[in-house]
Formats: sequence, structure tokens, C-alpha cells
Amino acid sequence: MHDPQTPSGGTRSGPGQRPPGGARPGPRPAFHHLTVTALVVTGSDAIPLDVRFDYDAGEPRAVRMTFPVDAGSVPPWFVSRGLLHTGLRSPAGEGAVRVRPPCRCHSTTMLRVILRGAGGAAVLYVPAAPLRTWLEATFAVVPAGEEASRLRLDVVPGQSARAP
Repeated sequence: MHDPQTPSGGTRSGPGQRPPGGARPGPRPAFHHLTVTALVVTGSDAIPLDVRFDYDAGEPRAVRMTFPVDAGSVPPWFVSRGLLHTGLRSPAGEGAVRVRPPCRCHSTTMLRVILRGAGGAAVLYVPAAPLRTWLEATFAVVPAGEEASRLRLDVVPGQSARAP
């Protein structure tokens, strides 16, 4: 994954950045949600924080990560579904989003998602098992390699195709 200011391969990452809009209209897309409590490390602080992962089959390459905090000041991050999947087994990503698999030196059960933006950086320690199961469910809806056939043209880039 590349810095949101210099996207590569048609996928943007970073806070509030949405991957390019879709391709063809079709049946109402499937939505999948996962909420986990991650340990967020910024500087010398470590706090538990709920992180919600959303997948919309109408935007099949992207996963939206939101942080439901009271202030609402944390924008969503859009990351590649493939990046998260690859990161479960080997280091993946560059630029604003990097993913590191569980390991003996950090945690054998936690995936590390490193987010870097203009306001700083954070490391999210995300439970790997529920994320892996959730990602497998998204690949059952839109298999790897079939994403282009599922893109939606009726969604204007920057607008959400979220279920009501």
C-alpha cells in the first residue's frame, strides 16, 4: 500500500481516503462487519480501543477501519483487503499503512497494523484469529481476483454505499 498522496495500483490508504469508485451496478452488495478491541500504541501511551472493520462487496478491494471514539475526531482509514490478508502471514505494505504478522517477539496472537498520517503514527495490535475468520468470509463473498467484476459504477467516489 502506498501513501494516500501517491496512490499506486488504484488503491488509496490513509485517513478519510477512499479507493476509486466502482464499476457496474448490480444487486445490493453484501456488508460484513467486525469489531475488535485493539491495543493502540502512540508514543509511550498504550490504550485499548474498539476498531470496526467494514467490508462492502460493492467496493471489494477496500476495508474501512473506523474508531468509534466519543469525540469523533478520528477519521476512517481505508486499507486494502489484500494487504490485511497478506499481513496475516508476512510483512506487507509501505507508506501510510503497514501490516506485520503475529510473531514470537511481539505477540503470537496479534497482528500489528501500523498507521502513519500527517498527525503522527500509531500501532494497532489486532487479534489475528477473528480478523482471519472475518477476511475469509469476505473472500467467500468476493473471491480474490474477482474484485474488478464487483466494482459498482453507481457509487460516486467519496460517497459511501453503506447499508441504511
